[in-house]
Amino acid sequence: MKRTMTKAVTALLALSMVLSVASCGKKKGAAGKSNGGKKISDDTPWFDTQFYDVDQGVDESRESEYTFSSFVGADDKYIILLTNGNYKMPDNIDWSNYNYADYSISILSILDRATKKTVKTIDLNTILEGDEYAESARYINGKLTVIFTSYDMNSMGMTVREKDIDLTTGNVTEVRDSEDEGVFQKSFKVGDYTVDSEANWNNEKTFFYLNITAPDGSKQRIEVKDELKSIYEVSAVIPLSDSTALVIAYKESGDAYYELDLKTGKLTVTDSKDYEWLDLSTLYTTLNGTDGKVYYTTPAGISQIDVKAKTDEEMFNYSWCNVNRNILTNLQIAEVSEDAFLLVGSQYDINPFSQMADFNDFGYNVIEFTRADKNPHAGKTILELYSSYGYTDSKIADAILEYNEKNGDYYIEVKDRYKNTGTFDYSDLSSDDDMDTALLNSNAELSNKLAMDIMNGEGPDMLMDVSSYGQLNSTEYLADLMPYIGNLDSNKYFTNILDAAKVDGKLYNLPISFNVEGIQTDAKYAGASGVGFTTEEYEKFLKETLNGTDIISSGQAMYFAKLFNSMSYKFIKNGKADFSDPDIEKLAEFVKDNVQPQSTSWDEGDTDLGGYSTYAIYGYNASENGLAMYTDCGNYYLYFRGIELLNGATAILGIPSTDGHGPIAGQYTSIAVSSQSSNVDACGEFVKMLMSDEVQEGIAETGCFVLNREAFRKVGNEAVAYYNKQGGVEVNQYDDYGNPIPPKNTLKFSEAQVDALENIILACTAMDTEDAAINLILVEEMQPYFAGQKDLKSVLNVAQDRVQKVLDERG
Repeated sequence: MKRTMTKAVTALLALSMVLSVASCGKKKGAAGKSNGGKKISDDTPWFDTQFYDVDQGVDESRESEYTFSSFVGADDKYIILLTNGNYKMPDNIDWSNYNYADYSISILSILDRATKKTVKTIDLNTILEGDEYAESARYINGKLTVIFTSYDMNSMGMTVREKDIDLTTGNVTEVRDSEDEGVFQKSFKVGDYTVDSEANWNNEKTFFYLNITAPDGSKQRIEVKDELKSIYEVSAVIPLSDSTALVIAYKESGDAYYELDLKTGKLTVTDSKDYEWLDLSTLYTTLNGTDGKVYYTTPAGISQIDVKAKTDEEMFNYSWCNVNRNILTNLQIAEVSEDAFLLVGSQYDINPFSQMADFNDFGYNVIEFTRADKNPHAGKTILELYSSYGYTDSKIADAILEYNEKNGDYYIEVKDRYKNTGTFDYSDLSSDDDMDTALLNSNAELSNKLAMDIMNGEGPDMLMDVSSYGQLNSTEYLADLMPYIGNLDSNKYFTNILDAAKVDGKLYNLPISFNVEGIQTDAKYAGASGVGFTTEEYEKFLKETLNGTDIISSGQAMYFAKLFNSMSYKFIKNGKADFSDPDIEKLAEFVKDNVQPQSTSWDEGDTDLGGYSTYAIYGYNASENGLAMYTDCGNYYLYFRGIELLNGATAILGIPSTDGHGPIAGQYTSIAVSSQSSNVDACGEFVKMLMSDEVQEGIAETGCFVLNREAFRKVGNEAVAYYNKQGGVEVNQYDDYGNPIPPKNTLKFSEAQVDALENIILACTAMDTEDAAINLILVEEMQPYFAGQKDLKSVLNVAQDRVQKVLDERG
């Protein structure tokens, strides 16, 4: 049930993760209308692109610890970037002669707009004084200013100085002290005023300053503060007039709205109902345009806010150009007009064998977009591909570009008109059960919306990552994809995963990549089946091996729903629910006798990163004695990390069941085709592309498990070599004082572990086909039985009736 969270978290740092999940409480955007089935005309928006040749000025002959580039400013002649970082220091460094500037990376890059090339780099280390650090820079009206900070270790005070730099010579032309106490987070233009936001992290409750610079240069500083709730960010400062603005802040309890008088500095709380038309689900970085509108990037494109018209609309979709959308999702708006805009930002080196992304950027993109006179795809019919937040794997994004280029009749446009942000506030959640319930409600709501739109002919043609919306698993909504992939060779593909993904013999969702859910431990603990546990065998394992503490963290009702999902094929067949099967009673009795009533509070349990359970973040929950862990394993990192944590344990066994079946497969990345699509066969051609060796190998190289067994083994062996070379899976661990922690063991990995993982996958005979609406019924109706208030047969009868009613209503 947490697969979506685990998947998202793997690409984010801890702080950004917390803010991202906190944003689940933000207002959910409307679905909008589909372009699917429409013809592209000559004047349908299309943008030509030009990439700048960016030289960050880093010495490529030296190994760097990290680099990070940021956009400084631009005018008609130049674009200015600032790159900060550090070169790697030798292990035997002579600290008595250490000079910070010898290892510092602090470089300005000057790009010429006419030639689209870097014409000059300026090494700021040549003008550093003492322990100064170039925090940021600005370029306004042809004037380049760098902001330097330095710290006095005795007084623990910070000094901020501004230095003006001559673009031609790189020399300092003026130095002045600054009264600013910190580093600006964001900068906004309102008429001739500038508003800079600055975070204050020193209080118990985080708050922000707004530093206002008037047209005459005078400055004032005001606080955006709530005594009871932390404010995480100032999302936007939106012009209401030349001297007033709407300030949108995000705090623990959700979004807060203020009206700001820039002349007086007065900040007034305003009614959020006046701004319900705004979609704040992806509003993080904004640019105030000279036309009075506010522009911001979303994972799917660029949207514009018009306060006077009270509209918040998409003005550019990443499908309207010929650039891989994964590149574009990392960029920010530097300039924008109706017919042209500039996007800038870093590309990050994603390490497929690490849980978190390697945030050492390996390049910086500056891309100019210009509206074309004519759309080159005019005459083609649009196929809408729905993807939550507009995200697609980079290799899938390449496949979309290839399809659009080669297909003469159809064009795929990626849309995110259904935002599964939920209607809950993270601050209201305190346990895994709370999170699971919130996600079930959110999934049920979105599943209903998709089902209604598909039946009404308003839904997408193709849908990504909707396998958890079990409601859609019907020919009324989705097409059977087996005719498009045909009979595959089980020696080349994990055909058992495809079989497990079928519902009533039909493949509604194709698992492009998948995960394995179960108990990682030593194979010797397996039950009689050799691949899992019966409920009786797991009870013995729980009491004797785990010392009575379960590694499945759910409370009784959610735990039962999890076990039900793993065997739902027995209890619901061809649209008919039958809860009279003795197996469902066995599952319920096991849960009542052996599972905690509710999951442990995040405040009490083994938590990490400020509240989430270890499983919610990393995809595993390990026992205290180090003999087993519950895992939702979708990549090589999690599997080999499990081996390392469990001192060599390579088996992943099935969760408790009545037949001792193996682990459950899940669809990490999947695609479905609407049975109501304007052309199902045209969509099927794209599905075929995703099964190609090139795409399968490309996705495997991101560390995910794919259907192609050759690609799976190739990357698995690369993971073995990688972990052996670096001396383990997690080697960069530090204690509270910053000292490195030696690896717990010196395991040597080998191809035998890849063999074990392959056999684990081959043991998967069932797929997690979660149906949110049915799960919510089970969670609600089973509670009285677990609490000893009702007998089992009566609650199962009620649950069956309610589930059957839901199934009948779906048709």
